[in-house]
Amino acid sequence: MKTELATAVSLEPTDKPSGRSMQARGRARRAELLSAARRMLDHGSLDKISMSAVAEAAGIPLSSAYHFFGDISDLWKELARTIASQQASEDLDLPRVSSWQELIKASLVHHQTAFNSDPAARKLMLGPHTPADIKNAACKEDYRFGTALWIAVRSQFNLPELADSRVLFFKALLIADVFFSLSVSEHDRVTDEALSEAVLAVTSYLSVYLPNQLAQISRDSDG
Repeated sequence: MKTELATAVSLEPTDKPSGRSMQARGRARRAELLSAARRMLDHGSLDKISMSAVAEAAGIPLSSAYHFFGDISDLWKELARTIASQQASEDLDLPRVSSWQELIKASLVHHQTAFNSDPAARKLMLGPHTPADIKNAACKEDYRFGTALWIAVRSQFNLPELADSRVLFFKALLIADVFFSLSVSEHDRVTDEALSEAVLAVTSYLSVYLPNQLAQISRDSDG
């Protein structure tokens, strides 16, 4: 009897998936749903794509999809946050330049390229019919873009105390967002004209807080 009980107990853990493997499976399914939704936005619009369509494209049961996202709006918010994080992190790899104005332009050129090459990013973050809560999920959560640009600038230049603020750079990028959004609304892309206007507007705003020239930080002191 003791032998049979010991055998049963020893077999029990192998009969159930471990918590770690279930978590990994859950993360994989969540990522598959986001990936499928992103692909569908290449040719579809937010208001025409349903949760059932995304689940089918991802090869995941609809009930499982609703386990991860309460509704399609929650999925779009998560995808917007994911794309925003990817774009913002790339600001940390901007090239070294000789002036802060050049760095601002380099950042905005990068974002123009990113938006123009990614329909999902344009529709979620700049689309004229995108609900405000979805756009806010991308732009306002943790001040992603402003924080990334603030870090990029202060890694190359000595910022005056008044301007050493991620909120300041977040507000500056909200100005660029106006020009980018108008351009997407009219042309379905960020035009070079919109980029030029955004660069002018953002640098003009930051010039209120920053001198025309900032002392550069040498490479030896980076990090």
